[in-house]
Amino acid sequence: MVIVAPASFNTINKWVSGINDNAALGVLNSALGGRVPIVVSPYAKATLAAHPAFERHLSELAAWGVTLTECNALRPAQADDAYRWRGLLDLLPESG
Repeated sequence: MVIVAPASFNTINKWVSGINDNAALGVLNSALGGRVPIVVSPYAKATLAAHPAFERHLSELAAWGVTLTECNALRPAQADDAYRWRGLLDLLPESG
């Protein structure tokens, strides 16, 4: 299993386009091609999250079988709070 958190606007768009220009994207492209389970938590400021390509790329990832959280699900409620990892951990399959 691969977890991508937080997954930036740049990472999502490059990944869905098949760009493989760094080690992280190499892992993601290989995992997707190898049918490895992937959980992604997109994280982008509002103006980027509203970009039509970003929305389309998230839909493509879902169609490819990638599990997605809501955009910015990890964002802390307050600036000094920790990221909300619990919701992401709840998406992981139980081992056993």
